Amino acid sequence: MVLKIAHIYACNAKMNSGDFMIGKAYKKYFSEIVLNNQTTEFTDFDARNPTLYNDTNISKLNNYDYILVGGGGLILPDSAPNSVSCWQWIISKNNIEKIHKPIYVSGIGFNLFYTQTILMPNRNNDFTDPRRLNIFKENISTLIEKSTKFTLRHRNDLETLLSIVGEQYRSKLEFEFCHTIWYANKYWKSPSILEGELTSDDKTIAIEIKDDRKQRRYYNTSESHVYSELLKFVKYLQDNNYTVYYLSHDGSRSFYHYLTKHKINVKLLDNSKGNEKKIKENYAKFNTIVCTAGHSQMISYGLNKRIISLVTHPKVLNFCLDIENSDYVEVNKDKNIAQKLETLL
Repeated sequence: MVLKIAHIYACNAKMNSGDFMIGKAYKKYFSEIVLNNQTTEFTDFDARNPTLYNDTNISKLNNYDYILVGGGGLILPDSAPNSVSCWQWIISKNNIEKIHKPIYVSGIGFNLFYTQTILMPNRNNDFTDPRRLNIFKENISTLIEKSTKFTLRHRNDLETLLSIVGEQYRSKLEFEFCHTIWYANKYWKSPSILEGELTSDDKTIAIEIKDDRKQRRYYNTSESHVYSELLKFVKYLQDNNYTVYYLSHDGSRSFYHYLTKHKINVKLLDNSKGNEKKIKENYAKFNTIVCTAGHSQMISYGLNKRIISLVTHPKVLNFCLDIENSDYVEVNKDKNIAQKLETLL
C-alpha cells in the first residue's frame, strides 16, 4: 500500500537552499521516522498559494492519507502577506476545520525579525494592522487543535507562540529540531558523499551574509559598519593563511561584492541553484562557517562543522541557545565585531 501525503511548505522557494533542503529532508524524515519506512508518495502544495485552500479546492486535501505542514519559518507576516491567516499558510480558519485527515505540523519557525510583530505585513516598513492579531490567533489555534502533532523548531518559538495562543495549548506543542539537521547528518556525512572529510587542522572558512530586510537585521547598527568589521576579519583570515569562501545561501551577494570592491578576492560557493549535489559539494569545502542564515547553522551543525553565528535575526540566536553554543556575535550589540570573531576563532 502506498500512503499519499500532501506536503505543504514554501515549495517554490528553490533559490533558498534552506527551503529547498526542507523539501528533501521533511519527506524523508516523515517516511522513515514517523511512518516507519512505509511506502509513500508525496505531492507538494505551495503554502503561499491561496487557491489551493479555498472553498472549492479544500476538499482535495482529504484525498490524501496525511497532511504534512512544514518545515520552515512559516510564521512570518511579510512573506506572502495576507489577511486570511496572517501567516504563510494562506488557509482560512473555517477551511482548516474541513480537513479530516491527520495533520502533522512539523518543525515550523516563529520567524519574525527584530522590531517586527505579527501585525506588520510589509517587509519594507513598520505599518501595523491591529486586526491581524486576532485573525492569526484564531487561525493558528484552530490548526493546533486539529493537528495530530504540532512542533516548532526553536524552544523560544514555542514560548512565543504560547504567549499569543495561551497556556492551554502547552501540552499540544513540542520543540523539535529542523529535520535538515537529521538529513545532513544521515545522508551527507559520509566521506564518499563529501569527497573526503576535512580535519580540524584544515584552515577553511565560509562566510554567509543574508541581504534581505536590512533595516530589521541592522536595527541598532548599520550595514556599512558591519561590513567594514567583516572586511577586517577577512583580511585577518587571509593574513593567517585561511582559505576563505563566500557562501551564498539564497542568492545574497552584497558582502561578496563589497569584498571585491575592496580588492579582496574570496571563492564563491553558490547554493541558490536548487541542486542537492552541488549544495553538498559546497558544504564539503570548509570546516568553519560564520553565518547569518538559520539553515547555514543547521546544516553545518548536522555535519559537525564549527559554527560561529552572526546574529541578525532572533532565530539565529535561538538556535545557538538550543544547542548551547556560545560562539556568536550579536551585531546590534557588539560593535567590535572583527575583534570578537578573531577571539572566537
